[in-house]
Amino acid sequence: MEHDGMFLQAEANLLDFGAEEKHDKIRITLQASFNLVYHFYTVWLFTVSDIKSVIVPETILGVTSAFSGSLLTTNDTPDPWHIVARTPKVVLWNWLNLFLFDLCNQSQAQSVLEDSVNKPWRAIPSQRISANQTRTLLLLVIPSVYLATLKLGGTWESVTLMIGTWMYNDLGGADNGVVIRNLLNGFGYICYSSGSMKVAAGYGQHYLNETSTSWLAMIGAIIFTTLQMQDMADVHGDAKRGRKTIPLLYGDWAARCSIAIPAVAWSVVCPAFWGVGLTGFLLPLIAAGIFLTRLFLFRSVTDDALTWWFWCSWISSVFLIPLGKRFGV
Repeated sequence: MEHDGMFLQAEANLLDFGAEEKHDKIRITLQASFNLVYHFYTVWLFTVSDIKSVIVPETILGVTSAFSGSLLTTNDTPDPWHIVARTPKVVLWNWLNLFLFDLCNQSQAQSVLEDSVNKPWRAIPSQRISANQTRTLLLLVIPSVYLATLKLGGTWESVTLMIGTWMYNDLGGADNGVVIRNLLNGFGYICYSSGSMKVAAGYGQHYLNETSTSWLAMIGAIIFTTLQMQDMADVHGDAKRGRKTIPLLYGDWAARCSIAIPAVAWSVVCPAFWGVGLTGFLLPLIAAGIFLTRLFLFRSVTDDALTWWFWCSWISSVFLIPLGKRFGV
């Protein structure tokens, strides 16, 4: 009987140990899942505010350029299904390059100061990750992005963006006056646009033609003359870091006029460049009209943050113009 009791006790201990071990495994799995979600969300916070201004418009540009066929590429007969299948690659290419830029940009001491006012929810000011940890992460991200573009395409554009990122952030181009800052931004958008178009057209299969060079230059000019829209909602943070922007240098009214005049002009020049019909002028002009109405009627910092979305919608409408030409709009 004594042996039976010892056996039963040992069996109970084993069962308890097994239950405890199973509980530990569940706890470890849950903790690992939580950590994974936590880190994914931290990564998301770095890029979320730029999705509307970079990833969405540039994906639209790349895909519509591919659909435009011989207007912008060497492909006379684009296959819609192939282009749709390549769309996730266009999104990925843009996100990888944007992530690299945002890591570098948001880890700058002055950017952390600005974000503590304008965007305190971002990863660094909310203390989810430190600036030093972010810079260390860049050591992994930079070669990873380069290797990814060797497969996706747009390698030259990606490397050029890395140089531009260094000039904009580490060399102080972002704080060296309105002209230099907007020039770097315009050049950056040219790189995003060219890379998006190449990936969407089919890396190693089709290429951009001569007309694409003029279109890319025009896109760069649009960004150079209108991107100060993003500064309207950031005036408090920009003032704190000492950044020289048009609204801070010349005042609110002058800044709004500096956005409106070129926006209207480009809404006419771009359709004219592509030689579309009257219908082809309507989309960018209507989008510009809505955007600029908000710009002048709703002028608080909160309002300007929402109006920035309308700028993104307007620039996306401009990127659709070659598609209208392709289908005779």
